[in-house]
Amino acid sequence: MNTTPSILSRLGRDFAFVLPGFFISLFAFVLLVPLFTLALGTAVIWIGVWLVPVVLLMATGFAELSRSRVRLWGGRIDQPGYRRGGAGVTGSLRYLTDPRRWLDLLFETLIAFPVRTFTFVVSVTWTAGGLGGATYVLWGHYLPRGEQESPLAAGMLEALTGGAIPDAVATSYAVESVVNFLVGVLFLLTLPAVMRGLALLDASTTVAALGAGPAQEYPLPAVARVA
Repeated sequence: MNTTPSILSRLGRDFAFVLPGFFISLFAFVLLVPLFTLALGTAVIWIGVWLVPVVLLMATGFAELSRSRVRLWGGRIDQPGYRRGGAGVTGSLRYLTDPRRWLDLLFETLIAFPVRTFTFVVSVTWTAGGLGGATYVLWGHYLPRGEQESPLAAGMLEALTGGAIPDAVATSYAVESVVNFLVGVLFLLTLPAVMRGLALLDASTTVAALGAGPAQEYPLPAVARVA
């Protein structure tokens, strides 16, 4: 049974889940934090009191987007209940008494952004390392080379062989290309597992914070389960 299409499908799904999450969280962070800070600063003149419900509603909107992204990825997350506001200014103040909306604000500003920054950086770095190493032979000779610089491949070979390989061989472009190719292939082979772990970190954090209750199991897509 050919599992390559399944692996590539899961890899594409994980990429589509992890990468946009950083930009969504970045937008939520730069929008919600200044507005909430403004609301706190103007609470003494009552402007902030009316602004906080708006911030909470915006945070809930981002939280709903986070839940939708988990479901689209294939995970399971229960929809929590919210306290409804009422008409007029007094009704809008009811949002202030809803702990769920405060949790949405906490998650979208202080939890989601650091987590998704980490997953984004690791995914981009791992992918770039794999592709860059595997194709190093095509572009590596364009890099400037200083006389005092020791290529990475030469350092690795010297450490592994105790300096038994002559410097002329260890520092050659052919050897450097082979070493970088092997490292790149290793990164590419482990990329599906790394991306699955990053996607699970994002989804599990979202389920734990934004779900209706404790998760009964990891929010792993059904296509990835083993019977």
